[in-house]
Amino acid sequence: MTQTILEEKPSFRRVLSNRQFTLLWSGQLVSQSGDFIFDVAAIWLVYQLTANVFNVGLALSMVLLPPIIVGPIAGVYVDRFNRKDLIQVANIFQAIISAAIALLYSTGRLSFPLLLAFLFVLNAGAQFIRPAVTAIIPGVTRREDLAAANSLFSLSSSVNQIAGYGIGGILVLAFGATLPIYYDAFTFVFAAFMVSLIARSYCAVPTNSQNALLLHRDSFLDRFRQGLAYIRNSRFFIELVIIGIVLNFFGSGVFALLAPYSKIVAGGDAGLYGALLAGFSAGTVIGSVLVGKIDSRNYVGKLLFGGVITIGGLTALMGLTTFALFALAESLAIGFFQATVNIPLSVLFQAKVPSELLGRVATSLVALITIAQPVSAATSGAVAGSISIGETFLLYGVLMMVVSAGAFFLFRELREARY
Repeated sequence: MTQTILEEKPSFRRVLSNRQFTLLWSGQLVSQSGDFIFDVAAIWLVYQLTANVFNVGLALSMVLLPPIIVGPIAGVYVDRFNRKDLIQVANIFQAIISAAIALLYSTGRLSFPLLLAFLFVLNAGAQFIRPAVTAIIPGVTRREDLAAANSLFSLSSSVNQIAGYGIGGILVLAFGATLPIYYDAFTFVFAAFMVSLIARSYCAVPTNSQNALLLHRDSFLDRFRQGLAYIRNSRFFIELVIIGIVLNFFGSGVFALLAPYSKIVAGGDAGLYGALLAGFSAGTVIGSVLVGKIDSRNYVGKLLFGGVITIGGLTALMGLTTFALFALAESLAIGFFQATVNIPLSVLFQAKVPSELLGRVATSLVALITIAQPVSAATSGAVAGSISIGETFLLYGVLMMVVSAGAFFLFRELREARY
C-alpha cells in the first residue's frame, strides 16, 4: 500500500482540496501581485529620477542584500517560533513600510537615499515570510504532491509577474507610482488575514522531546550555525552553492540592466520593460504547469544543467537582439527553462532537509547562493558602460554556458541528484 502511494503522480486537485494549503497559497497569491507591481514602480522611478544606470543597479542591490544579511538570522526564528505568527507580523510590518513609501513620495519628501533604505527594510521583512512558507508546505502536503504544491506557488508567482509587471508599467505611465505602492501595502494586510485562518498546529516547528530540549538549550549562535553546518556537511549542497554563486552573479547583472536594455537597445519605454518581465513570467507559467505534472524525481540534476545552459544561450542571444518582438520571445523562453530548474530543486530541498531545520538551512542556502548578486547588480552598470548593454548580455550569457558545462562534468552529486 505504501509503495502504491509513493508512486502516485503529483496532483493539483489533491493539493487544492487541502484547506490549509489553499489559505496559505491564496494569501501569497494576492501579496505577490502587489510585490511585482511595486517592483516596476520602484525600479523605473529610480531610472526616471536619476537617469543613471548605476543607480538602478544600486537600488536593485538593496533588494538583493537582505537575503544575505537578514536571511540567515530570520531562518533561526523560523525554526524556533510558530511560523504562522512570524508570517503575520512580517506582513503587517511590510504593509507599514509600503504605505510610508507611498505617503512620502506623494508629499515630495522621498529622496533617493531614503528610498534605498526603505527597499532594504521592506525586503528584510520578506526574509521571514519566504522560509516560513517553504517550511509549512511539507507539513500540509503529501510527499508525492510536493512538486504540484511548489508548482502552484511558482505558477501563481509567474501569473502575478505577468499581470504585475505588465500592468505595473501601464499604471506607472498613467497614474504615477503612488497608487501601485498603496496597493502593495493592501496586499500585505490581506496575506496576514489569510494566514490567521490557518490552524496553528500546521505551522508549528515539528520536533520530538529530545530536540525540543536541545532547541531550548542552544544559543542563538548555535542555532544559526546549525543551518550552515548542514550545508557544509553535504557535498550536494556545496556543489549547488558553488554553481549558484557564479550563475546568480551573471543573472543578476542581466536583470539589473533590463530596464535600460528596454530603452536603449530595444528602443522601448516602461511598457516594454514591463512586457519583458511579463514575458519571462509567462514562460515560467508554462514551465510550472509542465513540471507540476511530470515525475521529475529521478533527473533533477539533469534538468538543472540542461536548463541553465539553455538560459545562458538565450541570454547571449538577447545581447544580439534589437527587435522588441524577438526580445519578448527570448524572455519567455528564459522563463520556461527557469521553471524547469527551480521547481525540481525546491522539491528536492524539501524532501532532503528535516522539517525542523528547513528555515535555517533554506535561509543559509539562499544567503550563500545569492551572496554575489548585490555586487553584480551594483557593478553591471559599470561593465555595460565600458562596453555596451548588448555586449554585456552576450558576455554574461556565454560565461553562464561555459560555467554550467564545466560543472556538469565536475559535480557528480549535483548531476545525479534525485529524491
